[in-house]
Amino acid sequence: MFAVMKNWDLMIGVDHHICWPPGAPLPLPNPVPYVTVMVLNGIQPLTPMLAPTSQTFYGLTVQRGSDIGPGIPHIGPPSILTPLDVLFSSSVSYFGASAYTHEGQPCAAALLVAVGLNMNCQEPVSLPTGLVLCVTTHFTWMSPFDILFGVVCWGFDAVLEFVGQNATNWASGFVTRNVMNPIASRISAKMASRTAAKNAAKKAGKTAPPAHGWQPARPSGPPGKTAPPLGNHRLPAARPPGPPTRKALLLDAVKEIFQDLGMEAPLSLLHMLGMEMLSFTGIEEFGAPREEPQA
Repeated sequence: MFAVMKNWDLMIGVDHHICWPPGAPLPLPNPVPYVTVMVLNGIQPLTPMLAPTSQTFYGLTVQRGSDIGPGIPHIGPPSILTPLDVLFSSSVSYFGASAYTHEGQPCAAALLVAVGLNMNCQEPVSLPTGLVLCVTTHFTWMSPFDILFGVVCWGFDAVLEFVGQNATNWASGFVTRNVMNPIASRISAKMASRTAAKNAAKKAGKTAPPAHGWQPARPSGPPGKTAPPLGNHRLPAARPPGPPTRKALLLDAVKEIFQDLGMEAPLSLLHMLGMEMLSFTGIEEFGAPREEPQA
């Protein structure tokens, strides 16, 4: 005989969750136990499966597959993750009698006669750590198939949770390796180049001489003389014209000779010689026949 679960039956469990102490840089490496306490009715109407038309003196009959859902208190070491554990908490009743239905669904029954086993969510997967205290005189019978069916349902959900967690870890690792790391490398390279450029500019500003300002004269040339100070951009004074050189005198003489001949270039001299040679060819004008003397 197995006690039928009611909505005011108390669930007491020990769930293991990741603890991240306040102020700690990282969470603890291993899950720590938390005590969970809540009635099967829960604090919200979405996940509990109840049969209002099947009511006894102690309360409403709970249907198989009912989940207490969010809002289960977690009592244990302080952790900044506890609010999330409470928000996403779960405690499911997988065992029930298929032959004894309430509003078309099998009723939930206590696997240990008067103590039910609920699968509570925790790390790494949901485990039957929730003990439900069934104080009632309402009992039913579960066949071996009903018990096997509850175990299979719990195992199926546990496998889905395990695959989902590993898929999430794989996806986060994939995104970190292929997306976040390249972006972080590019940002680090840009930051490093900017920092190097700033440092180089600062060093150049410290070592370079001022853009404006006078510097003291430095000795240069014969003893007793100093070079003009840097920054003096005045043009040197124009030198007075000196005596002409031999080359300049020779060029001026040749130019005067050509001017006296009425020519502006050596090519004109060649042209003049060519015209004088035409008189010996019998042609007085270039391209015209020579005139014959008349008798």
